[in-house]
Amino acid sequence: MVKICKIAFISVLLLCSGKASAQLDQYLADENRRIEESNQIEKEIVSFINDNFKNYRLSKEITNEVIQHLREEEEFSDEELQRAIANAKIYELRKLFFVQNPDKKEFYIAKKPSPTIMQTCVNGDFENNTAGYTFWSDAYPQPDSGEAFFLSCATPTTPTASNMVTPTTNNFGSTITLIDSGSPGYQMFDPTLAGLGVNVPTLNGNGVSKCIKLNNAGGFGSSDITTMSRTFTSIDQPTIDFNFSLIMDNKPAHGQPIQPFFRVRVYDQNNNIVDEICIIANPDNCLFNRLIVNNNRRVLYTGWICARLNVGEILNQPGRIEFTISDCQPSAHFGTVYIDNICGLTCAVPQLGALNTNPTEINCPDMSGTTPIEVCGTYQPPVNATLNTMSLNIMQNGVVVSTIAAPSQLTSSTFCFTVPPSQFGVAPSGDFEFEVNATFNVVCPAGTFVYDISDSSANVGPDVTFNNCCQPTLTLVSPADDHNNLATPAVKERERSDWIKAANIVSVGDNVTGNGVVYHATNYVELNPGFEAVSGSQFAAYPEGCTDNFVYKQAEVKEAKTIVSAYDTNVNLVKLAYGFAIIPNPSSSTIEIVMKDAQFNKVNITSIDGKVVLDRPIELTDKTRLDVSGYANGVYIINITSEDGRIHTEKLIKN
Repeated sequence: MVKICKIAFISVLLLCSGKASAQLDQYLADENRRIEESNQIEKEIVSFINDNFKNYRLSKEITNEVIQHLREEEEFSDEELQRAIANAKIYELRKLFFVQNPDKKEFYIAKKPSPTIMQTCVNGDFENNTAGYTFWSDAYPQPDSGEAFFLSCATPTTPTASNMVTPTTNNFGSTITLIDSGSPGYQMFDPTLAGLGVNVPTLNGNGVSKCIKLNNAGGFGSSDITTMSRTFTSIDQPTIDFNFSLIMDNKPAHGQPIQPFFRVRVYDQNNNIVDEICIIANPDNCLFNRLIVNNNRRVLYTGWICARLNVGEILNQPGRIEFTISDCQPSAHFGTVYIDNICGLTCAVPQLGALNTNPTEINCPDMSGTTPIEVCGTYQPPVNATLNTMSLNIMQNGVVVSTIAAPSQLTSSTFCFTVPPSQFGVAPSGDFEFEVNATFNVVCPAGTFVYDISDSSANVGPDVTFNNCCQPTLTLVSPADDHNNLATPAVKERERSDWIKAANIVSVGDNVTGNGVVYHATNYVELNPGFEAVSGSQFAAYPEGCTDNFVYKQAEVKEAKTIVSAYDTNVNLVKLAYGFAIIPNPSSSTIEIVMKDAQFNKVNITSIDGKVVLDRPIELTDKTRLDVSGYANGVYIINITSEDGRIHTEKLIKN
């Protein structure tokens, strides 16, 4: 009987395994069909751009911004400026295509695997091409918001209906390409470095035949920022390790805030950053090898290395990883990266180090005693680096509440901070996060370089919360407890399970209803001598228990709803006119030819029987006057040639 049970159990396991395998095969097949469809759409986009390139011109405002932006930052030739303007126009036409075909965007978004295969490392090494990944690339050719788009490692990047793209294969000029040693065009070594006499393999050398390359070695008007995203239905390992090979242009005259950067982030299901790595092109960082091209340019490269992101706080929860690479902000200097083995890999030694705070979920800690909270974790220094400093910030709403300068316990790989209750402030309320910051020194040829590594939270959600842990009584006195209507909610919103006695001063903030001070307690709120709500301030007090609801009782405050467009539909193009106006028509003397949204440089007039009565080149303009008083009465054909070479025709009646 026992043997039969074992056989049955094994049969169940094989059945489940077979089912998962079949679902994985189906998922990869569906993804490859999606990718093939997106490849076909790319061909449609190329045709659309070719068909419409002469039908539109870039708006004058955007054209001027491109020219001004480039000439302020770099010395560009007129030919390079025209190429930048053409690239900007192509970028806008791509946006226009998706505005006109919004249903096609879905083929650029990777589908999530089913729960049955969610623990499987699906295509982490790209051997099944790009199944499971979503890509987008912003050229920022204008830029459409001045220079504010470039914030170095903090630069936002979001997929829209118009910036999602599908990879090419072995196309080193593409912003995204699948490196495939079995396909035409494969190059064993990175072509940019090979041209400078250095051979760095395009593949990781671990026996696989494919990887992904983000961004190219172009520039000149397009500050390309390219992103690859992958969603994990469930994070099933405490770290995400991966391999990358980074190549960055570096101009000595540029400051660090505008150099190319490479960023990797892991987000939780609420879009909070769990862990992040960001590398800025910097020749002082001995992570890089340096090639001196000339006095105005260096090329920095890493070769293939292994890096680690800590994701233990979202173990068995959904997550998303994003890889972003950017050119420099002025756009003439590139950043590009090769990526492989995004899951299923464990770094023997994480090149960039790692820092992880152990999960903590502390609700309503005892503030009346002196029992401390222990905040502990693990760390690994970057290669050849030594720990310099480690500190702990206690954060609330992004603001540092207090700082502990050093751990109470420290080994070569672990740390612990002792956090007294007083570090949360007097009568704390709301949510708090633990942020651990460490610096590591490494001796480089250029001198000591400092690595900064941080962990901004110990787990998903607050690390410590004081919500719904109401104390019985509160006494407020002046001046210690004075505040205005713009104080933080933790200060101006007070509740107690028994009573509140107030003898403090509430002053004017912005005089907006709903931004005022609220006190409520179960039995009573007592306003004692010394209490004052200054004229113009907002204040409310009422009997109520600890509900954590501070909405004014005398009026319901409704929040205004903001509708945010999910897709970029702002297309900076002007459609060229296919015709022109003849004013007046009919006419017996003088006419004016007016072309809207375009210019012309030639006028030709023929009689109805084909006789040419005027054929004149003119200076490029959008309107001109002609005297037709000497023409015989009848019908004439007026042809004008626009600046793009097109001929436009209208009839004139002479009377």
